Amino acid sequence: MSNDALTDDKLNRAQQWYEDAIEIRGCQLSLPQIKSAYRELQKLTGKEAERIISLLTKPNDSSDEDWGKERAFLKDNAFRLTVSVIGFDGETAYGETEDIFDSKDFPFPIRVIFFTNTTAFSRNAGGSEPRNRFSIWVSFDKPPLFDPNPLVSEQTPNNSKIEIHAEDVSYFRAIQNIITTKILSNRKWYGLIHAKFAYDIGLWLIAFPYSLYWITIYCDYFVPTTGPHASFRVAFYIYGLGVSLFTYRALFGYLKWAFPVNVLDENEDHAMRHRVILGGIVTSLIVTGAKSLLSNLFGI
Repeated sequence: MSNDALTDDKLNRAQQWYEDAIEIRGCQLSLPQIKSAYRELQKLTGKEAERIISLLTKPNDSSDEDWGKERAFLKDNAFRLTVSVIGFDGETAYGETEDIFDSKDFPFPIRVIFFTNTTAFSRNAGGSEPRNRFSIWVSFDKPPLFDPNPLVSEQTPNNSKIEIHAEDVSYFRAIQNIITTKILSNRKWYGLIHAKFAYDIGLWLIAFPYSLYWITIYCDYFVPTTGPHASFRVAFYIYGLGVSLFTYRALFGYLKWAFPVNVLDENEDHAMRHRVILGGIVTSLIVTGAKSLLSNLFGI
């Protein structure tokens, strides 16, 4: 039988389709959670296999026995979710069943997990893609500790997403629901620090007011208006703001590194000590600022 049987014209009459690209950001995941999503998606792919195989036409030159074997082969081989697990050193593990998530030979720490229903279908359909298809990338990349990128207002780069293309709206909605309940439900607060304009919001609402307050306090202490060096007050403010901006940017980069876009529990990220350090820094800044503000405004 021709490898094009799966793309018989009878199966390709849809005149509309549905597409979506859903970003996966700010999620703390584990391999069992990803395995659960894989299992649900494989069940959906199995139902798709039943639908498509039932529409195939037996070739005239094929016996019932041969046709039954061919259908069984296609159902098993063409409707699998292929998985690639890529480590930070480039090592890759590949599998076509959920058992791969129980493998002892994973390339830890894991950088990317990718799975799709396209690869298995295409190899049995002359390179054609399935009409209802999806691909999922989950990346656990960390931003650089000190990011020199001048576009600090942009969201932190991360390629984690699911792409869906479907001609069956029920299939389309089912994929969206699985991703929402199995993957996106594990979003954490730190996803906000990687969003677009997060740097600017923190700068204008927190860092600048905080810095200006302390610069004013120290300027009055070191360079009082009645002192002999009062003419240096403007320079003090400018230099103080410059140092504050540099410090804020360094701390913000440190924060994004310690709390990356997506986290995989099994990677055993050693950034926990840095999160504790950051927590101590932030707490100290808040307490010191609050004490000074209460003392200067209310004499407490």
